[in-house]
Amino acid sequence: MRLSERLRGENAVLTGNFLLLIITWVLMYSTQPIPDTFSSIYFLNLGATPFVLSVMFFAGSLAIAFVQFPGGYMADKHGRKWLIATMSFGLSIGYLFFIFAPSWHFIVIGMVIQNLCMVYQPALLAIMLDSLEPEKRGTGFNIQAVIMYLVALPAPLIAAALVLVNGNYVSPQSDFGMRIAYTITTVAFIIAAVLRINLKETLPSNGNLSRPKILQAFREYRKCIRESCGVWAKVPRSAFYLFLTTMGINSLVVACQIYFVLYATEVLHMTEAQYALVMAFMYLSVAVPALLAGFRMDAAGRKRFLVLGYVLYVPAMLLFVVADFYLLLLAFFLFGLGNLLRVNSSQVLLGDLVPRDLRGKAVGFLQFFMYLAQAFVFLLVGFLYSYVAPWLPFVLLAAAAIPLMAVVVLRVSEPTVKEI
Repeated sequence: MRLSERLRGENAVLTGNFLLLIITWVLMYSTQPIPDTFSSIYFLNLGATPFVLSVMFFAGSLAIAFVQFPGGYMADKHGRKWLIATMSFGLSIGYLFFIFAPSWHFIVIGMVIQNLCMVYQPALLAIMLDSLEPEKRGTGFNIQAVIMYLVALPAPLIAAALVLVNGNYVSPQSDFGMRIAYTITTVAFIIAAVLRINLKETLPSNGNLSRPKILQAFREYRKCIRESCGVWAKVPRSAFYLFLTTMGINSLVVACQIYFVLYATEVLHMTEAQYALVMAFMYLSVAVPALLAGFRMDAAGRKRFLVLGYVLYVPAMLLFVVADFYLLLLAFFLFGLGNLLRVNSSQVLLGDLVPRDLRGKAVGFLQFFMYLAQAFVFLLVGFLYSYVAPWLPFVLLAAAAIPLMAVVVLRVSEPTVKEI
């Protein structure tokens, strides 16, 4: 099917809820990478150390893990829409702490507020899967990812213009530029939250499609856990192995990402301007191969692209630790493509394996343990980077990708009949 047919007509992917979510993500992903490009350096200038960075993200990950079980429970009991729309405003409020922070401690408060509001994550992934027909999920998720990469392309360059002075990060001028960047992001998130009020509910009516009582869900935390754990007796075994491998690889990837800019500038001796160019190149270069992979994913299956994603982490990280500027371009192309393929194919495969009325709880279960593991991996990676060898976390990611890929190859199978 041609690209034009994927975008319009009866076979179109960009319609309804999915189109509305794409519009909100364009607002969010075109602005969020602006401060994210140099956020780790900003936090260091507010008094953090490389190891304290890991402690900050440890606290944030614990907060987001805590809300995943209630989030999944409410998504399947009360519906997706209200939770997504309401909590999207909370994300915007959290950014105020980033704008006005006098020290890194205020950044932690903002992170925790934002991550508690991520109680909507199970509902968000569920409504995405609900809104796409099984034979269009691969295309839909990859079109979404490509659009996000393309709209993020100017972000590192905008960050460089706002933050860098003669190609370098200079305090306090650069700190002021970071506060402007976070202000831009806050405004975009507020607009996106307003638009999400127009989402249409996708959970079949069961008499409970009212505004969820969030405090009640936390009071019933034990029940949320019990019902979420019960999902795994009702889905194929492949879904459980997909959960295990996703938990392992995602924890390492996210933990390593916060040290990319530090390693590139402090160890590889790249300027901050060169790092911004590398990030922009990654967003641009990944778009076309990812789009082609999305079209093939629906016809050829998800698993092969999932495996390819794991494979690409290995050369990406091994090149990264020894890179000059040109090798860094190649390393980030491989990393960006591998990460995009791995994330999208795993999410699509989860939708194929898990029935609609169980998706919220399944995602809540998966993400609770993923973020819990991620919290402790942040500490491990921070310790290795700060006190052992700064290159070691990235080599660890490359090494871990191999056995996790083997589990996918041997234990994860695509269903013959995909869940709607």
